[in-house]
Amino acid sequence: MFLSRLNVALILVFGWLGVAQSAPGLPSEADVIGRLGPAMATQDPARIAVAFRSMGSYGAPAASFVEASIDALGERYLEGGNIDAAIDAFRLNTDTFPASANAWESLADAVVESGDREMGLRYYHRALELDPSDVSAMRAIEQIVGERRLSRLGDE
Repeated sequence: MFLSRLNVALILVFGWLGVAQSAPGLPSEADVIGRLGPAMATQDPARIAVAFRSMGSYGAPAASFVEASIDALGERYLEGGNIDAAIDAFRLNTDTFPASANAWESLADAVVESGDREMGLRYYHRALELDPSDVSAMRAIEQIVGERRLSRLGDE
C-alpha cells in the first residue's frame, strides 16, 4: 500500500494546518515528507533511502513513513515476481532501519521466496530478536526448521 501523491498532499496540508505536531526544535513529519517529495515521487527505494539518510536527525519524524514506503515498494516488486528488486529494497530498509523487526521480516520473506531458506532463517531470527512477540516470524522459523527435520528424516 504505497502512499499516493494524494496521501502525501494531505499530510502536507494537515501539517500546514498544524494538525501534525512534532517535538519542539524538530520539524513536523509533514515538513520532512515534503522535502522527501522529489525522491518519493520516483518510487525508487534507493533514492528514497539516500534522500532520507542525507537528512540525518532532521528526517527522524518521518522515519516510520519512509520505512513503510520502502517496504511497500519491496512488496510490490515481490508481488510482481521481481524477487531481486524486492530483496534490494528490503536490504535498503534493513540498512536504513536496522532496529526494525518488520524490515528484517520482509527481507526474510523475499530471501526465502528466492530459495535461500537458510539465510531467510537468519533474518527471521533477527526479526524475532528485535520483536520477541513477532508471531509471523516465529511461524516462519517453525516451518523452515520443521521442513529441515523432515528433509533429514527422508535422507536416512
